[in-house]
Amino acid sequence: MELVRYRPGEVLKWLELGAGEFRRQARARGSEVLRRPDGSAVSQTIRKAAEAALDLGKGALAELAKLQAERTEYLLGENSFEAIQAGRLRSIRYDAVAEIRQKGDAFQIVLNNGRSMTIRPPAHLVVGRLRVPVGWIRNGMEVPYHVLLDELSARCGVNIQPS
Repeated sequence: MELVRYRPGEVLKWLELGAGEFRRQARARGSEVLRRPDGSAVSQTIRKAAEAALDLGKGALAELAKLQAERTEYLLGENSFEAIQAGRLRSIRYDAVAEIRQKGDAFQIVLNNGRSMTIRPPAHLVVGRLRVPVGWIRNGMEVPYHVLLDELSARCGVNIQPS
C-alpha cells in the first residue's frame, strides 16, 4: 500500500497575499501619520496610527495562520497514520482508534487508551453567511475536506459518530 499524504489546499496562498496587503496598508497609514500637515487634529493622527497598528496586527495574524496551516499534514501508511500539527508529530496505529466523533467541522479521534486528538480544517472559505472548510491536497490532487476523515474511518474500521 502506498503512502498517502494530505496537505492543506492551495487556497492558503491567498492568506499570504492578504497578509502582504495588510502590511502595505499599514505602511501607507503609518507614513500618513508621519506626514501630518501642521494644524491637523491630533485625534486624526492618533486614529490613523491606531489603524496602521491594527492593519499590521491583521497582517501578522494572517501570516501566522498560513504558517500554522502549512505545517499541518497527515501521512497515511499501511498500518498507522502520522499527524503533523504545528510541527508536532504523532503516530497512531489504525487498530488503536476506538471511535471518530464529528462535531461541526472538527473530528475527534478517540484511542483505545482514552487519549484523543482533534482534526480541524486548516482554514475556511467564507462567502456571506456560508462558511466552508478548505480541502486537502491528497498526493497532488485537490480533494474536499471530509475525504481525509472518510479514508481514516475506513482504514481504522470505525464509523464516524455525530456528536
